[in-house]
Amino acid sequence: MDMIFDMTFPLLFVHSGMLLELDIFESTETIILAITGIFSLLLLGLSISAYIKTRLNKILFAAAAFALFGIQLLIQSLEENIEFLDTQFISIITSVMTLGILVFFFLAIVKKSS
Repeated sequence: MDMIFDMTFPLLFVHSGMLLELDIFESTETIILAITGIFSLLLLGLSISAYIKTRLNKILFAAAAFALFGIQLLIQSLEENIEFLDTQFISIITSVMTLGILVFFFLAIVKKSS
């Protein structure tokens, strides 16, 4: 009995340390994702406010990109936490959203002011 305890006790510390490391990384990732989502909402609000003040249509493209980015973060977060959303279809949707974000930023840069 002592032999089993002597062998399993150190293993418990190794595994618990690995679990603690995973929890730290997961919680850090969750915090970073939350900050990124809040920042994208802040940028969306600022770009809408700038559009209201200036009436430049270019700003609407940036606002659409920030909104799409926030939606993409939400979908990715749900995909990680809800098992049945982890499909190839969701991966395709998020890839298309990334392309859409880039297109909106491209349009915001190259569109002539009106």
